[in-house]
Amino acid sequence: MTHQSFSAIATIATIELDNVTGAGTKPSWDSIKQQASGYCPNTVQKYSHLDPSTINRSKAQKMGNECISEMGPFMGGLARGRINGAIDQAFPAGVPAGVPAGVSGGSAK
Repeated sequence: MTHQSFSAIATIATIELDNVTGAGTKPSWDSIKQQASGYCPNTVQKYSHLDPSTINRSKAQKMGNECISEMGPFMGGLARGRINGAIDQAFPAGVPAGVPAGVSGGSAK
């Protein structure tokens, strides 16, 4: 693989994954599935039936890891940090399980 093709792939992955994580906002579940389907269609298909309100950090991490595995070592390596960052943004440390980011208190249902 030439430096030019590596750069092109990295640029595409960066542009697309930037869209998934958003800039301080939580993207919609449909948006995440649509964008991820080009990189990990089997993972998207497996989890497409989930109700977004039932997704917690553990489920998000499992889906992220499966997507990374499906991408393969090269693309998965490029995407790992962004996927994990998006999970951290959606489920910050110190927030009780089941409570979405930006919601204080409450209980998991």
